[in-house]
Amino acid sequence: MKKTVIILSVIALIASGCGQNTTKQVETVNNEITNEQKEESTQSENEQINSSNKFLITNNSAGYFTIGGSWQDFARNKYQYEFVQGYGTCVDACCNGGFQLGNGIIKNDWNEQVLKDLKLTIGALRFEVCDESLSDKINAKKHKNNPDVFYVSSDNCKGWYWKDKISFMILYSDLFKTKEGVGVGTTLEDAQKKLGILPFYVGWLEENPDAVQICTRLYPNITFILDPNDYANGWEELSTFMGNDDNSLTISDFKPNTQIKRIIIRGASEDDE
Repeated sequence: MKKTVIILSVIALIASGCGQNTTKQVETVNNEITNEQKEESTQSENEQINSSNKFLITNNSAGYFTIGGSWQDFARNKYQYEFVQGYGTCVDACCNGGFQLGNGIIKNDWNEQVLKDLKLTIGALRFEVCDESLSDKINAKKHKNNPDVFYVSSDNCKGWYWKDKISFMILYSDLFKTKEGVGVGTTLEDAQKKLGILPFYVGWLEENPDAVQICTRLYPNITFILDPNDYANGWEELSTFMGNDDNSLTISDFKPNTQIKRIIIRGASEDDE
């Protein structure tokens, strides 16, 4: 009888132990599932945040591209953009260094590489201003052994530029937008609803392709560019506003549904760098 009691007690103890282990195993599995779900949820949230930030315009950035920062890894890995080295902007035959980013590299009529689908221009940060009294041949040799910089020469200026540092950006893609939803393709009417009264500035129409500008208080480092041909009363009248910061231009002076053509984001001027 005692043996039977002992055996039953042992069986009960074993059964009890198995039950505790099973419960612990179930709890462990449940905890692992909960942790996996949390990780998946966090990853999903991060992906959504990264997705929304990928094309967000701020005072000093466009998506992952930031004034003063590097850009080549982001271009390749985050956007799958191709790029072509050359000029950033040219005004009055003075061109600075830059890169065209987008998709589909082709050759133009002058056998130059260009992008079929241009998304943005990266203006390269200046490395060194060259001595204008020296020849291109001399200036172009000065830093030729430095793989991180490149040389640009035009009629009225020349210099060396960093290959992977951003001075400014010009956006052509309508994917990039401010948090208010303003970007390339936004009409003046819509932009004014979202950003408030739009102040206009007219620069040198004959030489500067970015002459007709909107600069807002919300985005002091951003310039929204318009097509001069969208001014309702023609170039001749528009030219009377050149250089006048305190002009009387309003959205009613432009054709209905005039759209923002491109957006320029600049940091500190190169003279301050």
